[in-house]
Amino acid sequence: MRAYKTGWTLITGGGSGLGQALAWDIAARGGRVIVAGRRPEALEETRARAPEAILAVTADVATPQGRDAVAQIVQDRGPLYGVVHNAAVLDPVGPLAEVSPEDWRYQQAVNVEGPLFLTQALLPHLMHGGRILHISSGAAHRCLVGWGGYCSSKAALYMLYLCLREELAPRGVHVGSVRPGVVDTPMQTRIRATDASRFPGVERFRRLKAEGQLESSERVADFVSWVLLDTGDRQFSEEEWDIGNEAQTRLWRDTRAL
Repeated sequence: MRAYKTGWTLITGGGSGLGQALAWDIAARGGRVIVAGRRPEALEETRARAPEAILAVTADVATPQGRDAVAQIVQDRGPLYGVVHNAAVLDPVGPLAEVSPEDWRYQQAVNVEGPLFLTQALLPHLMHGGRILHISSGAAHRCLVGWGGYCSSKAALYMLYLCLREELAPRGVHVGSVRPGVVDTPMQTRIRATDASRFPGVERFRRLKAEGQLESSERVADFVSWVLLDTGDRQFSEEEWDIGNEAQTRLWRDTRAL
């Protein structure tokens, strides 16, 4: 039996979008999933699709109390195979010259501190050979004017992947990172509603939607679950996965077809 079928997978931001689709995908493959998020109604929608396989916990992973709540659920339920750090916030959008300390700190708390300190809290419960997967972004690797806080946080998350990959490997824990592309999720709806004065690049995202070029959450969830569950340990960790990388997606398609 594959290890992920004996251990749980935790997904943060599991109440909508990619997190929700990923929970459903893993449950359909025989895995057991814990979804965490701030909105209980959204989490219940995720859980209701497969109540025998999905457990929901209302928690804000940006706070110590939220991370403690997640760790307690994991401790009570049994061994953990995988952790997917999916929760993220885009706001505040606008010039860095105008960002308030409070907005900056909360964005970094969700996008950077949450993954780091939740990982710390969960390490005692991870199975040997367990996996931690960061949901990355193209914004980690290039500047998008108006997204300075988001770009900075995703760049920091990418560096956390690189550092944790090396630090945790001797403990038998594998750390990976995946770029899901531009996915048709509630965050994209929020992006398209942004005024161009706050985010000059908004028209590109409106055009992608109008032309039907956004990735579906279901397709991306299939790619991410394959990365998490079906790749070899070295293959999982050695470089960032990217759904826009043709060689990587060809490997995914060919493996799924077997």
